[in-house]
Amino acid sequence: MTTHKTNQQMSADAPLSIPEIIDKLTPYTGRFPKDALQSAMIQKEAITPHLLRSLEEAAESPEKFVGNDKMLHLFAVYLLAQFREKRAYRLLIKLLAFPGEIPDQLFGETITTALKNILGSVYDGDPEPMKRLIEDDGTEEFVRGSLVDAFVVLAHTGQMPREEVSRYYQSLFHGKLTRTPGQVWNDLACALADLPAPELLDDLQKAYDEDLIEYGYADFDELARDARNEHRAPAVRDQYALTRDAVSEMEWWAAFKEPERLPSKPASVAKRSPVAKSTNDFDTIARSVQAKRGVKIGRNEPCPCGSGKKYKRCCLGKA
Repeated sequence: MTTHKTNQQMSADAPLSIPEIIDKLTPYTGRFPKDALQSAMIQKEAITPHLLRSLEEAAESPEKFVGNDKMLHLFAVYLLAQFREKRAYRLLIKLLAFPGEIPDQLFGETITTALKNILGSVYDGDPEPMKRLIEDDGTEEFVRGSLVDAFVVLAHTGQMPREEVSRYYQSLFHGKLTRTPGQVWNDLACALADLPAPELLDDLQKAYDEDLIEYGYADFDELARDARNEHRAPAVRDQYALTRDAVSEMEWWAAFKEPERLPSKPASVAKRSPVAKSTNDFDTIARSVQAKRGVKIGRNEPCPCGSGKKYKRCCLGKA
């Protein structure tokens, strides 16, 4: 693909073999395996079965991937999304359906930042698997919210009519979601504005009246203005684009940057895993593309308490 031409040209002289690619992508070492990803892009057809198999193995035995600093499954979802590999869709849904913290331990911050784009990139035309997870109270809360956002990606990329997404969102307001506060309601509120679906503002107002949207998460008036604006800002549309290039989307993660050296840093301090400890630093990009509502704090912005964590992972629930 032309969008990956530069990366492919850079690796064209000496691409790694498939076993070498797998060996480099499997462990978390603290270094970004750019050469392995570029080589994988060049050998798309040959590497795809191996990437799919990594997702199958994670789905069969997630405990082998949780907390073991294994990265192949994470690199695989970005590469398969770039390849528009529809066979990855059901496997990803299966991984996201695991209860408790397993999805977060497998994918970390990818859930709240890039999952919607990845799902839109591997979508096989059947929305029912995503709908089942959204409507299941047992699904991890941030997974549910990102699945709601994935429908906006489908609409913005022409894979589903806006009206069909709006009708589905309406069904969520009218009984398919349990009417108790939760992250899925927060994301539904913002997704309605970003679709946009001004015809659902009355339903959204009722959700606010019932305190289903967490205080401080998004301002109703700001959402209403966005929903009525037919000409969406480019930054918002970019937020709901398909996955373009695994290298550019992953290489700048904080987990792949050398930490600042401290004079008395204990030798026993372990490397930060971007999977098990959710340390991918998306704050900079989040501030530029997250639909920030008035003076409210965006969920992906640094928490004002100074903890260094994202607001959603720190004081959002305490507001």
